[in-house]
Amino acid sequence: MITLVRLARVLCLLVLASLAVSLVISLGTSGTGAIEKVVLLVLIAGCVFLAAKASTLATRTQARLQRH
Repeated sequence: MITLVRLARVLCLLVLASLAVSLVISLGTSGTGAIEKVVLLVLIAGCVFLAAKASTLATRTQARLQRH
């Protein structure tokens, strides 16, 4: 069960990382306007926040499963 939690965490982090990288790439294009850049920065920050929450949740779940 712990392996499943680790696998889910890794998959979640990979999805969020690839999304963040694609947002960074679109942020750097010359056709992106000022408002679009602000929205992309907010989305990037959201991806980082979600990745941190997913990692914390997975760590707590692993600790809970190890106790039982």
